[in-house]
Amino acid sequence: MGLSFRPERSGGSRTTLQPVLEGLQAQLKQRDGEVHSLQSEIVSLEKTRESLGEELVTLSTKNSELELEVSRLSECQSQYQELEQRYAAMLQMYGEKAEEAEELRLDLQDVKSMYRQQIQQLLEQPESL
Repeated sequence: MGLSFRPERSGGSRTTLQPVLEGLQAQLKQRDGEVHSLQSEIVSLEKTRESLGEELVTLSTKNSELELEVSRLSECQSQYQELEQRYAAMLQMYGEKAEEAEELRLDLQDVKSMYRQQIQQLLEQPESL
């Protein structure tokens, strides 16, 4: 501002400097208010940053846990598919064995029937002799 402050003894120059000083004091108060406001904003932003940092750590931990769960789920799905295939194969084998057992049961009934017929024929033969 190019003002030089030279105190003079006369009362007139003091009255000339008074508005300038008051203006400078008002600017100083305004700047102090701005500094205080900016410091408050800095504190608020630091709290927000700290809170976001904590949230980031929490979410990173949760993400790691979920990735592990996804890995486990994938492994379980693979095991499930393998068991499903084994079950289907065993079910098919069971069906084949049940069919074979039914055929054998029917064969056994036929053999029993033939055996009874033979016994009946043998029993009837001596009577006719």
